[in-house]
Amino acid sequence: MTTKKPFTSKAYREKTGATAPKAATELRKTQLEISSKINGALKTGPKTIPEIAETTGLPSAKVMWYLMTYYKYDLVRPVGKTEEGYYQYAIRPKGG
Repeated sequence: MTTKKPFTSKAYREKTGATAPKAATELRKTQLEISSKINGALKTGPKTIPEIAETTGLPSAKVMWYLMTYYKYDLVRPVGKTEEGYYQYAIRPKGG
């Protein structure tokens, strides 16, 4: 009986010598940095979009885009609303 190795992108790169385009690599790096900033801000407790933008130094529109993507994939949840009408978002616990 033979065991087949799972196919991974690393194995593919090693086999073919393929590399990702520099633009794609830079975009992914930027996305990871932004996600890290937003997640770091939310780890201290629920926050509104303007609060996250102020904490991270990112534009509100970019924070909104990332948070709505997180919401779509069930990574954050609204936990309240401020008097000004802003929703407060918190990281959804894993498995919950």
